[in-house]
Amino acid sequence: MSQQEKKGKIVVISGPSGVGKGTINSRLFEDPKLRLVYSVSMTTRKPRPGEVNGVNYFFASPEEFEQAVEKNELIEHANFIGNSYGTPRKPVIEQIHNGKNVVLEIEVEGATQVIKKEKNVLSIFLMPPSFYDLQSRIMSRGTEPDNIIKERLTKSLMEIPLKDNYQYVVVNDTVDNSVAKIKDILIKERLTDYHEISGYEKLIKDVREIIDKDYRLFVEILKENLDKLAPEYQKAFANGDIPASLTQVLGEKIYRYILEYGQFSDLTNYKKVQVLVNTAILNIDFFGVKNDESKKF
Repeated sequence: MSQQEKKGKIVVISGPSGVGKGTINSRLFEDPKLRLVYSVSMTTRKPRPGEVNGVNYFFASPEEFEQAVEKNELIEHANFIGNSYGTPRKPVIEQIHNGKNVVLEIEVEGATQVIKKEKNVLSIFLMPPSFYDLQSRIMSRGTEPDNIIKERLTKSLMEIPLKDNYQYVVVNDTVDNSVAKIKDILIKERLTDYHEISGYEKLIKDVREIIDKDYRLFVEILKENLDKLAPEYQKAFANGDIPASLTQVLGEKIYRYILEYGQFSDLTNYKKVQVLVNTAILNIDFFGVKNDESKKF
């Protein structure tokens, strides 16, 4: 398929202020096979030293920004620390039709709007390793007074629980690890010019091998008790191919666990995957026992 025939996607990479979105995106943009382009946001804040209008942001007056909102010219918009930010719609649509993946490096409030309203979206939430790391990153900028720093940190604590609204969560412990994980997500979602298999696909292959080798009796037990399974697992195993369905269920859980807590190399570490499969199987409530018990109280 040619570049012209491929359709791109909106890629939302969001997270609390100071989590490292800009640094991660800069590294991702070094790889042309990812087909990434930036969406230039509109803002009412004043330009910082070195920022260029139309390159870093479209700088607008509050009146100009409000007109863009009223005319539905913005995909999303939000207020952050006294300033308005928004994503112009027209250039995003043009880039998607040209086969590009348009990266929206936006605040959590705006990202939530995009996830809810737009269909062609891949959403990734960048998490800090700890509150201390987030605090250190914001304070190291040295560009804002203490009251603004405190306001940013307060807002971050309110935003982090919203990570569950996103398709993927990646903890930004190191730049290299986070970049590798996000690149793998893009390959998994078939949004790049890479033809190699992703770490996710390698993980799924290993999970299936472990199930076939170590969990034959477990599969038999599930087959004999399908009618007793919790509704979500009855649906997941409805096609009758228990090993394949179990592979998908466990693979997705383990993939997301590694994105959030592990190293990218864990995806292709057979022994590590084996440990995670063993742990996951014992932690999944296949029969909905917890849910049934909770109804008694």
